[in-house]
Amino acid sequence: MIRVDTKEKYSGEVSIDHFKKPNFSEKTYLNGVMEVVKKGLEKLNVEKDEPLHICTGYILSQIREALINEGFSVVPSRITGLTQKFAEDEFIKSLIKMGIGNEKKIRKMRSFNGFLKWVHQDINTREIYVKTGWKSWERLRKEGKTHEY
Repeated sequence: MIRVDTKEKYSGEVSIDHFKKPNFSEKTYLNGVMEVVKKGLEKLNVEKDEPLHICTGYILSQIREALINEGFSVVPSRITGLTQKFAEDEFIKSLIKMGIGNEKKIRKMRSFNGFLKWVHQDINTREIYVKTGWKSWERLRKEGKTHEY
């Protein structure tokens, strides 16, 4: 999260465990997002009358609703510019921290298919980085066995 006018920033991570079975089907990631956002609001001392531009994506739906119910000024928004760059850079930093590679390598494979190809190159050790709760994961996992990378 970023306060655009002052450039104050906060980031947190939602554990990959929220995106694996059985947590994924129980949507525990929504609670994980809630915890991260609440910590960020506290750290940045956000006031209730300060407009909060929150991405319209499903993963943030619960937090948008909760903040509105708490009296915050929520503006559902498409995230672009400085905030989008910050989110992408934080994601890359998290992948580096997990040991996936250096910034250059990660930026080079920075797409769904790029990461999927990387996982399939050593699926037995790299599957831990995958959101395996998706219904499509088993199909994608099997498809990797039929492709040479």
